Amino acid sequence: MKLIFVLFFSLHLFSQSKKDLSIKAQKDFLNLHFFENGRGMTISPNISKYLSMFRLTNDDLKKIPRWKKSIYKKILEDRYGLNVLDDQVAGLFNVKYKNMDVGVLGCVACHGGKAAGQFVAGLGNKIVDVYKIGVDAKRIQSTWGRFHNNPDFKEIHKVAMNFSNVISDSSISNLTRGLIPDSVIKTYFYKEAGVDYKGQISRAQVKVPHLWGLKEKRKTGIFWGAEFNGDEIGWEFGAELFASDSAEHFKAVLPKLRSSVKNIVYKFQAPEYPFEVDEKLAAQGKKIFNTSCFKCHGVHNRGLDGYPIYHQPKFIPVRVSKTDDDRLKDFDRYIGLVQSSSVSDILKLNIRKEMGYVAPNLWGIWSRFPYLHNASVPTLDALMREPQKRPQVFSMFDAGEKYRFDQKKIGLTLPKRRKQMLAKAKAGDRNIYYTKREGHSNSGHYYKFMAQFTENDIKSLVEYMKTL
Repeated sequence: MKLIFVLFFSLHLFSQSKKDLSIKAQKDFLNLHFFENGRGMTISPNISKYLSMFRLTNDDLKKIPRWKKSIYKKILEDRYGLNVLDDQVAGLFNVKYKNMDVGVLGCVACHGGKAAGQFVAGLGNKIVDVYKIGVDAKRIQSTWGRFHNNPDFKEIHKVAMNFSNVISDSSISNLTRGLIPDSVIKTYFYKEAGVDYKGQISRAQVKVPHLWGLKEKRKTGIFWGAEFNGDEIGWEFGAELFASDSAEHFKAVLPKLRSSVKNIVYKFQAPEYPFEVDEKLAAQGKKIFNTSCFKCHGVHNRGLDGYPIYHQPKFIPVRVSKTDDDRLKDFDRYIGLVQSSSVSDILKLNIRKEMGYVAPNLWGIWSRFPYLHNASVPTLDALMREPQKRPQVFSMFDAGEKYRFDQKKIGLTLPKRRKQMLAKAKAGDRNIYYTKREGHSNSGHYYKFMAQFTENDIKSLVEYMKTL
């Protein structure tokens, strides 16, 4: 009896420890950035001191009129898709450097987002609009730079302009908010090799990936396509590399990157579903999942401590998944550029006979909508159905807020006035996801066994996935 009590007590402490470690890791992640010696994801010096919501103290915030706060929120959240938490911009920092105020973008700006109104560090930002940020930053910074001749200013200003110039390039940037273009990372290798990337690379638009379970995912490969080898921590820094445009910066902060991944990211736990679950229906769904979906995604079990057991995800060729292949294009030439680059000793590639995608673990899947790598399917319910029956249009505006969450179908609420939304989508509205846009196809991820699903099967599968 004593042994059972000791075992139970030990498991309870271990469980609490994992929870505490995850909470601490998320707090630490909120403060993580990689600015070093003038390099990093920056905006032009001294602009940040005029942005009153850049990491202000509570006393500072009290001095800002309520009407002014609402304007900041309108611009920062509604226009740019940055998360404002307690009147602070998540992932934006004001760093003092050589008597200048340097605005720095941190990890959580993109790798932090909301689901059903709950903010989760490590969840992809569902509403960010990289292109809009780039366009406005380029316009403001180019004007700002004309009035400064200080060499230190010019050095950082050049880095900041490079960042905004690339993400505002309409030929390679995202077409819809909530998507980020992997193409911008590729530009670093083209530019370093002196090769013009114009017309050479696709947009490669994807949603920002979640970060829990990364330790096992790295064994298959980094990013959605698993083409980037995860044996050495480095590709996790891909966006920062292109932004700073410097191999020296990359190598200088690599120790911090390794430490951050090990001591912060690896501690993340998937968020629990915040609403009620029909346990009986979920049990039916688990049986269906474990005789069908597990073939790609694996069986999902929990340890004695109650926390998820992560496993190395499978690589699925695109000829099998049949999902949008836009991000897999132009890879042959890219391989050579990476292998001959100044960071080839750190960044390796997975060379496979065919391209494809990672079939990820599904822990926290309720929060990871819209679904597929390119965010083309708004709900889990729709993902179980034939592609031609999936919605062609849906809104990404306020995608993480509670009022936009569909508790029955799990994902985004759908438009009541579909024709009006379709018209806006065809006119290029960036708040609306339209599956006919480049790289936005909602095809694939539909297999023979799924054709046999009844309405109750789909309902029970969705209910089971709430428990993951």
